[in-house]
Order: sequence, then C-alpha cells, then structure tokens
Amino acid sequence: MEAKSSLDGLKVLVTRPQHQAQSLCEMITNAGGEVIAFPTLDIVPIDAGEMTDLDQHEMVIFVSQNAVMYFDSKYKRQLADDVINIAVGASTAKCMQEHGFEHVLQAPAPAGTESLLTLPELTDVCGKQILIVRGQDGRELLADTLMERGAQIRYLEVYQRALPEPTQKSIAQAMSAECIIISSVNSLDNLCQLVGKKNIKNTHLIVVSKRIKQYAIEQGFKYIDVAENASDRALMQRINKVR
Repeated sequence: MEAKSSLDGLKVLVTRPQHQAQSLCEMITNAGGEVIAFPTLDIVPIDAGEMTDLDQHEMVIFVSQNAVMYFDSKYKRQLADDVINIAVGASTAKCMQEHGFEHVLQAPAPAGTESLLTLPELTDVCGKQILIVRGQDGRELLADTLMERGAQIRYLEVYQRALPEPTQKSIAQAMSAECIIISSVNSLDNLCQLVGKKNIKNTHLIVVSKRIKQYAIEQGFKYIDVAENASDRALMQRINKVR
C-alpha cells in the first residue's frame, strides 16, 4: 500500500467535472490537503439518434471516460462481438472494463492521442472501419492520422462540454488555491474565463500532458509540473512534490 503523506493543509483546486472528481478529492483530503472543488466543465449528454451499422466497425476508440459512459447506455449492444475496443488511457480503459467491455487495449504512457497512435493495432489500418466515440469539437489529430494511414473513420459524438456558472463565493475560493489540477486545454481556458487569468497565473499548475504544459506556458503560466499520466495516483505523486 502506498504510504500516506501529509499535504499540510495545501489548498488544491480540482477542476475535473464533478462526477469524475470524487476519488481524487478524497485522496487529497486523506493526505491532509484542503480540496477546492471547482469544475470548469459541465458534461452534457447528446442524443445522437439512431445509429446503424455499428456492427460493421472493426475497432472502436474511446477518447474519454465520458465517451464510454454515454455510449454504453445506448449503443454498446450494437457492436460486433469481435470488435477491438481501444482506450485513450488507463482511466478510460478502467471505465470500459467497469462497463463490461472486453479485450480492451489502451494507449501506453503517458497516454493521450499521440501515445494512442503508437499502438501496433493502429499502425496498419488500411481499409479498416474505425469508430471514434467522443464529445463535440474534439481534436482532429486522431482521425486525420488514421485516415492518412488508410482507415475509414466515423465519429459518434455523445456529449458536449458546457461552461459552468459558479457562485462568486466559489470563484473567490478558487483564487485562493496554492495548486491547480488541469486535465485539458479546454479546462484551463474555462478556468481563466471564470476566475480571470491574472488572478491565477502565478499559481502552481499540475497538468496531465506535455501538450497542456506547453499551452499553459504560452498563456503566461510560470509554475507548471506534468504528472506521469492522468490517473489519481500519478496526480497525487505530483501534488506531494509541490511542497
């Protein structure tokens, strides 16, 4: 069992959507930190309507846990029995297994689209029909690269991201944070919009990819660390090094 460390009251702002933040928040609290829960994304399901021929796809790629949850409730039973299920990272793979998906492949560390594209199963895809399950307005790198490799790509968008409406009290609490967890570029943009970039640009950020770190640098943030991956365990390991 991993030894419990003391965060000694460190104020940690968790920006994940509420339904995905509970476990991390509990870990921070148990380690002696003070959690400030401040979701910067609201996840709203989309009714994509009836989809036909889902059983014709040889692979289905899930780009997030939200993609899994909102796909599973309506479309999972339509997939072929021998379909190859692929997750963008460990957290998504775990969510897929919890929802009954079998034979799940996942991107190697540090996860994300770039890591996903190194999977051997996605190298030789000429002529293969691949379904990408995602939210609206996601990155195009995955689909563009697979099409360059000869795959036939189809999107199924099952949720959209919305900007929350926090209270002035919660905004003030967010501005008092000593450390901020950021899981996506979209999350950072929304945080800056909600609390004002000038109020947090000197706060210590912990991000889940080098791509997000580079974006944060471009936005003027100075103190940025990258977790090994997006898992709660990896984030906790990085939080423990803030002090």
